[in-house]
Amino acid sequence: MRRLLSLTSTLLRDWIRNREAVFFAVLFPLLLLIIFSFVFAGGPTEFEIGIQNNDMNATGQPTELSATLVAAIEDTQPIDAEAIDPELSLADTERIEEVTGQTRVLIIPDGFDQQVRAASTRVRMTVIRDTINRFRDNISDDQNQEINESFQAFESSQQSGSGAADIHFLTVPGDEGAGAVGSILDSIVATFNDRSIGVEEPSAAVRIEERGRADLDAADYFLPGFIVAMILINGVMTVPSAVAQFKRDGTLKRLAASPLRKREWIVANVVQQSILAVAITLVLIAVARLLFGVTAIPGPLALGLIVLGAVAFTALGMIVAGAIRDPGSAVSLGGAIALPLMFVSGIFWELDLMPPALQTIAEFSPVTHFHRSLRQLLIVGTTDGVGFTVVVLALLAGVFLVGAVLTTSWREFD
Repeated sequence: MRRLLSLTSTLLRDWIRNREAVFFAVLFPLLLLIIFSFVFAGGPTEFEIGIQNNDMNATGQPTELSATLVAAIEDTQPIDAEAIDPELSLADTERIEEVTGQTRVLIIPDGFDQQVRAASTRVRMTVIRDTINRFRDNISDDQNQEINESFQAFESSQQSGSGAADIHFLTVPGDEGAGAVGSILDSIVATFNDRSIGVEEPSAAVRIEERGRADLDAADYFLPGFIVAMILINGVMTVPSAVAQFKRDGTLKRLAASPLRKREWIVANVVQQSILAVAITLVLIAVARLLFGVTAIPGPLALGLIVLGAVAFTALGMIVAGAIRDPGSAVSLGGAIALPLMFVSGIFWELDLMPPALQTIAEFSPVTHFHRSLRQLLIVGTTDGVGFTVVVLALLAGVFLVGAVLTTSWREFD
């Protein structure tokens, strides 16, 4: 035990003197936490759009329905609308940004009010016709004749070829927000169409409910992810590099000639990384609390999960270290393992944003469950799914520790 404690203390001191290891273990996740939290803490996105209303009445004022549509767009929260002078001709304009100062322009055509009223009347008549047809058998022949004549008179009074009022949405090439704005406009126009034909209550509606903690912000979501990233980088990249350096400079050869046992050497590295994982976690939580007001307090279960993750990934790093002698190659191999695991496990973005194939792969990644469970414990305050993660990490820790013992060569160094 004394040898184990002495070696662990020596490894910690050596780690502190290694600037590269300190950067990737502490400063790198800390910088990511600060940058990501500031970038994604700006609140909801607003989309700027210019609106040119060309539908004016005899007094030069916007018609009733065109003004109603413009008001509906202006009242929609993600939209930041700005009026464009109707006198400005945009019919043949190719460079709308130079002419209007806007990259997105909505044009309401002249005659919009009249076309909407005519179209809504036709829709209402279609509904009336369908309703009457359902009761044809209960209506006398004379009444049916009068109804048919009324419908014919209505059809003949309608303007031929008149259809829906076309609203033009102009965008510039490469506008990545155009699709989102177009979807918002489609929703507004759909509601406007319903109101124009007298539908006050839709037959189906989506009711949005917010459940869970309402005070979660970007730092709350990123903090657990970057703690996991730190543990992964430390275990799978830093440990193999350090061990490879010990091989290269002869330190490991001298240790092998001492009474120190191989298992003590492996356990010392695991204990060192577990201590660092807990210490750096506390630093990240303190910074997140100081800068962003995060109230995460690591309880015994959260700290236990962090230690278990550190044991599993450090043991994996010892396997890599046993197979590689050159420090540079060890970092490369560790990075080839750690980086894909990080990017596919929802640390930098939600899994829902990834293609279905990658989402399926992510569910098989232990980092996904480690990250998800740590968020449950630190941020959400529940233990949902944590038991499964503990079992997975415990099994991996056992397998990797056995692998580390088998791959670490202790008595044969060149």
